Amino acid sequence: MTTYLVISSLLNFLAAGLLAFAVMVRGRNNSLNLRFAVFALATGSWSAAYFFWQISGDPTRALFFTRALTVFACFVPVSFYHFISDLCGEDHPWWVRGGYVVSTFLAAMSLTPLMVADVGPILSFPFWPQAGPYYWLYLAMFGGFTLQAGILLIRNLRLAQGSRATQLRTIMLASIVGFGGGATNFPLWYGVPLQPFGNLLVFVYLLIMAHAVSRYQLPLVAYDFVHAGVYLGLSATLSVIYLLLLSTIGPLLEFEISQAQLFANFLGSLMVCWFFFWSVPKLHRMADRILAQTYLRRRHTQQKKLRELGARIGSIGSEQEIFEHLAPEIVRAFNLEAAAIFVRTEFDRDYQLRAVAGWPRCQRSLPIDSVLTRVFQERMEPLLFDGSEMEFDPDTVSQLEDFRAKLPVNAVLPIASDDFLSGVLLLGERADHVRYTQAELSLLESICLQIAVTLRSRQFERRASQTDKLIALGTLAAGLAHELRNPLTSIQTFSALLKEQTPDPESLREFSKVVQRDVSRIANIVENVAAFAESNKVEMIKVSLADVLRTVVEIVRPEIDRAGVTLDFRPAMLPAVNGNHSQLLQVFLNLVQNALQAMNGRPESRLEITLELRTEDVPRPQLCATVHDNGPGVDPQVLPRIFEPFTTTKSTGERRGKSGMGLGLAIVKRIVQHHHGEIQVSSLPGKGTTFRVYLPQSS
Repeated sequence: MTTYLVISSLLNFLAAGLLAFAVMVRGRNNSLNLRFAVFALATGSWSAAYFFWQISGDPTRALFFTRALTVFACFVPVSFYHFISDLCGEDHPWWVRGGYVVSTFLAAMSLTPLMVADVGPILSFPFWPQAGPYYWLYLAMFGGFTLQAGILLIRNLRLAQGSRATQLRTIMLASIVGFGGGATNFPLWYGVPLQPFGNLLVFVYLLIMAHAVSRYQLPLVAYDFVHAGVYLGLSATLSVIYLLLLSTIGPLLEFEISQAQLFANFLGSLMVCWFFFWSVPKLHRMADRILAQTYLRRRHTQQKKLRELGARIGSIGSEQEIFEHLAPEIVRAFNLEAAAIFVRTEFDRDYQLRAVAGWPRCQRSLPIDSVLTRVFQERMEPLLFDGSEMEFDPDTVSQLEDFRAKLPVNAVLPIASDDFLSGVLLLGERADHVRYTQAELSLLESICLQIAVTLRSRQFERRASQTDKLIALGTLAAGLAHELRNPLTSIQTFSALLKEQTPDPESLREFSKVVQRDVSRIANIVENVAAFAESNKVEMIKVSLADVLRTVVEIVRPEIDRAGVTLDFRPAMLPAVNGNHSQLLQVFLNLVQNALQAMNGRPESRLEITLELRTEDVPRPQLCATVHDNGPGVDPQVLPRIFEPFTTTKSTGERRGKSGMGLGLAIVKRIVQHHHGEIQVSSLPGKGTTFRVYLPQSS
């Protein structure tokens, strides 16, 4: 039975150690991983002490290791409960904190006779521990926390479905097997003649847990076990070499080493090597971090600025500003003698020089069939002139040397996305003559990719803008032809009548009246079209939207009083927006006058104007201005096209009267979009219409 316990405890130690080490090698900042690692370490440490107890040859040594295994055993149930509660997504801080406090107290008592009184012979075991007077406290804690963890699993299993249910069911099965097998060690502590046959079930439990964490993605994946297994194999190899040296040197120095000592040395060296393989990468990263923060602080700061610049490339106004910002920043960040950026737009045949820093005489363009473009057509990777360019064919190498004779470049990076070469970034020699690290090349590649994506997206925007302009032009032309046809027809008809017969004074007066009316209509139509098509290049300053709405109310107050409309307007002092006061006044004056016209003649007419600040569920704070009326609403067939030019339910001709030509809301939407805002409309027939204007808060 002793041999069985030696083998099973060793297997338990190796399995638990592998699981714990796999989590540490993974290195995730994940609370679930941390809880599982603590539990596995506690189980592995208990198994290691159990193993040394079983191979002990005297009572003093056996007593020491039984007390040691009891220390680690005190943390097994509470760490298991902590892991299960985190896995189930439940937070029980007082249970966890109280459990760790009690475990620490019991672990301290485990070093005294109060927990492990002594060791003595029982059944076939020469040194089995005898329970102290307070050992029952540990048994109570073991049962309480294990039972509580089981309740959590059962409760969550009832609500779980699919793979989540399978995951919890697997862990439940493993826990019953493992803790049930481990509990068979307790009866002999009180003299009950029951063999600890279930000790190997702890190993089975760990195997099932390993399957659960790798199969169902609990805290690990299979790669972590392979990674940890490789480290364990290397550690074991070095430990065997150490034992061979020890066995060889021992007889030469005339000292004997027993098998137990050899095994203890093997386990000790295994742990040291294991720790060495785990800690060296972390120490290496720490040394790099210290080096970057001391000796390379300036370069680190420059590259940090470059990363920040790369992150905001898309928000820089014009493309030329991007290039003019980037070239000198790259020179400073990488301590270069010079840098240049060549880019080809959809209107260029060759790559044009867009920015240069450091080269006083730099060629103005690169032919589209230059050697650089041919190289990047073969592979879209950085081209470094460090000897690696010799892998190209002799003709390409010769052309590259000719190119470097004209411009002393040290590296060239493609500015490309989707295999489309938008340009190239040319880098001169580094002043310190150091080679580029992989991290530096990755940073440069990401910046070039960001530039390429920005260029492509803006190119598509320009094409879409041209398409929108053509569509808008077609819409305007069609609407304009329709609107002008009526007044021109009436003028043409009266002109024909005058030609056919001699007009009397009354006919002349009527003809004059019609011509003046229709010419006024044509003038209004042209004025509205000009307002819609005008350039929106106006000065943008900080504007108080509350002040704009107050001005609108003051302008329309006579109309409100004359129509008997009830006004609900409570302006709030909110942050400003970036905009043009006159254009914003035009927006809300149009909306309010439309509302008043819609409610004309309706009893109990009511107009509501509100203003509020929105900060939730939006990328940046914005102000929302609402204009609501209880008029007849908008026809559902017209509502989807209400912001399109020449969409109206009114008669045409007058701009400020009760009728219109359908350009007012189109102008409103155009102004709001120019202010980087959005306008929305909702309407129910017979219940009124609501317009909401969203404008971003001024930064």
